[in-house]
Amino acid sequence: MTGILLCRFSTKHMIFPVALLIFNFFTAFCQNTTQIRVSGSNLFRYGHGNEHLFNEEIKKEYFENITDAKLSINNFALGLRLEYIDPAEIGRNFKGLRKRYIEYRTDDFEIRAGTFSEIVGRGLALNSFEQRELAFDTGLDGIRIIYQKTFSKNKNFRLRSEILGGFLEYSDYLEPERIEKYDIRNINLEGTLFSLFSLGVNYVYADGIIPTGNTTTDIEAYLPEIFLTFNSSRIQLLSSYAHKNVNVKANSIYPSDFYSLGDGFYLSGNYSVSGLGLTFEYKNYRFDLTTPDNQSTERATKVLPFQNPPTVLKQQTSVLTSRISHPVDFNDDVGVQLELSIVPDNRISFLLNASLSSKHFSFYDADTSSKIHFVSTERTTDFLPSFSEGYSPNIELSAETEYEISENLNSKLGIFYQRKINYNYFFNELSERIHYLTIPADVRYNLSRLISARIHSEVQHTRTSYGTRISSSFLNYYFSVGINRSPDFSININSEFTTNNSEPTGKKTWVEAEISWKLTATNIVVLAYGSERGGLRCSGGTCKYINPFNGLRISIQSIFD
Repeated sequence: MTGILLCRFSTKHMIFPVALLIFNFFTAFCQNTTQIRVSGSNLFRYGHGNEHLFNEEIKKEYFENITDAKLSINNFALGLRLEYIDPAEIGRNFKGLRKRYIEYRTDDFEIRAGTFSEIVGRGLALNSFEQRELAFDTGLDGIRIIYQKTFSKNKNFRLRSEILGGFLEYSDYLEPERIEKYDIRNINLEGTLFSLFSLGVNYVYADGIIPTGNTTTDIEAYLPEIFLTFNSSRIQLLSSYAHKNVNVKANSIYPSDFYSLGDGFYLSGNYSVSGLGLTFEYKNYRFDLTTPDNQSTERATKVLPFQNPPTVLKQQTSVLTSRISHPVDFNDDVGVQLELSIVPDNRISFLLNASLSSKHFSFYDADTSSKIHFVSTERTTDFLPSFSEGYSPNIELSAETEYEISENLNSKLGIFYQRKINYNYFFNELSERIHYLTIPADVRYNLSRLISARIHSEVQHTRTSYGTRISSSFLNYYFSVGINRSPDFSININSEFTTNNSEPTGKKTWVEAEISWKLTATNIVVLAYGSERGGLRCSGGTCKYINPFNGLRISIQSIFD
């Protein structure tokens, strides 16, 4: 493994820090006080059946095995991930060493060479992470150094500094063979005073190679950022502002060099007292405002894949509401969210949430000829979201209550409403308007100290219209019943029904049985057989469509420590 690291980091002036790290590692290994710990995990996933793709049923089989291992010796750690993914459920096939790192850590200092993820502030300029279930990975391959220090006996002042550099290869699951490449450098500094106030500055520089059509476009990106926080016993405030400057090099697509400017602002506040909590969020993301005819996901000026700010939307937890999550366009999005939590006593709680987001501007065609020339409308309040249809607004309202009926019986009930408009600037009459009303309910009953039963149901009404014409109106139903013997065994039967006559698969019923069995304290086997409806799946602003599947799924998770 050491040889692999030396070969990988022999470029970009990284030989010295890695060689020094390895030298210190062997020095620590030879000490008499050596403490060695080995840990790891293995995840095996297999599926066999049929997948609905492009209006037809095709055979689907996937085989994935992911092994993570870590060796810790005093303050040092070696880690790696070995993957055998062929064929993949979603994303690209891969066989080999996907991630590996060597790390040294003390109370004040940390240095890591290899693969890692990182978030600075709230992620407006840098938020690299991995979501394996969505085949999304913006982790970096490079080196990271962190130094943090607490000054004065009363710990009134803390300082944290970080510098990192690494490479990123980003692949979108819709076009897995299209790969964007970035060489990223970052430095950030944050100071905290009296545990109340924090001020941070961050600077990201990146060289990028972006495939655009049949050619590639070279870019240089500069992203300075500043963020402030205030924390007290009852009030927490956070604000962050990032500026984005992208220089685009001339090629066959762009006849000359040019640059693009953008920025983003995020603000959140939280107030809490006994039994009451209030949270407010605001976003104003203008990282690449552009006309409707220039919104290709391959454009060189778009928001960069390692920029992942807060979505300022409620994270949906029920099955049917999670499928209608609103994909956030970080290039052009302004919105607010307000959430109120009320806990009168320890047996009942209420959660109310409301959010509104939209585009900054609407557009109209200013050319009376056959050509199209979009011009934005004037709006002095573009720092606020709009309800007008031309701004593609998304409105979400929800209310939830959880009630402990007795010591053995718990219930949860909610209602969720969403109205969103996908405005079509080319053909206004084709603008899509969608209304959702979802009611989830959940009941849990403890049959004994170890055994519990759960019934979960959801009903959702969907109405879609274009102009004054209602295109479709239908109901979705989800029902699940399960028995759990903690912590060893559980069985669930999940079913779903729809009255939608335009379902892509032509089906209206889906049923799946799932068994989870904890063989030992470190080995869990999950078997599932039946049909899954598929649909949109979102996490952290990243959304992907999962194709309907019918067949067998197996997963085995093992932990070694």
